[in-house]
Amino acid sequence: MLNTKEFRTIRDLIHRFPTEESCHQYLASRRWGGYMECPFEGCAGDQAYVFKDGIRYKCKCCKKIYNAKTGTVFEASKIRLMDWFIAIFMIMHKRGISSVQLAKDLGVTQKTAWFMLHRLRETLGNEPEEQLEGIVEIDETFVGGKARFKHKDKRIKYNPGRGWADKTPVLGMLQRDGKVKAMVIPNVLMVTLKKEILPQIKTGTLLMGDGFNGYRCLEPYFKLYSVDHGKGFYADGEIHSNGIENFWSHFKRHLGGTHIKVSRKHLNKYVQESSFRYNYRDLNIQQQMEKIIDNVQCRLKYKDLIKNVA
Repeated sequence: MLNTKEFRTIRDLIHRFPTEESCHQYLASRRWGGYMECPFEGCAGDQAYVFKDGIRYKCKCCKKIYNAKTGTVFEASKIRLMDWFIAIFMIMHKRGISSVQLAKDLGVTQKTAWFMLHRLRETLGNEPEEQLEGIVEIDETFVGGKARFKHKDKRIKYNPGRGWADKTPVLGMLQRDGKVKAMVIPNVLMVTLKKEILPQIKTGTLLMGDGFNGYRCLEPYFKLYSVDHGKGFYADGEIHSNGIENFWSHFKRHLGGTHIKVSRKHLNKYVQESSFRYNYRDLNIQQQMEKIIDNVQCRLKYKDLIKNVA
């Protein structure tokens, strides 16, 4: 029988799920809600035979064998589901957790912990697409090494319109009293900003910025207001971008305080992680874990994770 006791600590979590079978039953209940939906493409079966181990099922329609992990980020993983649940618990810490620390806590290799965390980040970016509306703050930040730590002949000069060539631009949009959306972008040129922002925000929305000229391309679609940070102004009543700047503060503390190094290739996954944690910061740990479990129906293979990005 499935234990429905709430959990708020790792000790509670272990008591809630004392066996691997209990973990599978919980995952199955979150995925199928009492039904046994076949996870294989082309099969609409919703009834199955249950094996004695309480973990495996055989679809009555297509006769294929599966379990609650089939078709999720947990599929084909040799790691116990209980350890996956502990990893989910830890990734929702205020500043997340590094692969080095997770490896120590679970007794696995750093490589395994790194892959586990990236698979979980894949689920954090698996949120339903919803357009922002009302009042939305927009801003961009740059992530990368500091020039003062480099030899003079290796420093790259600032390029107007593109930012620092050795830094990666990240675009952020925050709906007041709502969610934040953030993503890595190739540059901060008008054509790029327009392409990325228009699908994310409802037409006619009030936009708040910091006076960056790149956002002028949005004026035909939104009501654009700004305060010029370059002149020392940061707020004029309701006109400000303090909310999105607060998110950048959380994001950079997450990167700088938890992770030794984040590659440009995988940066967007860390952006997704910070966005998810920020959006659900008011939920308790059980509710946060349920949000993640509900999004695990996606796959990330190791060969796809490490292959070069064009």
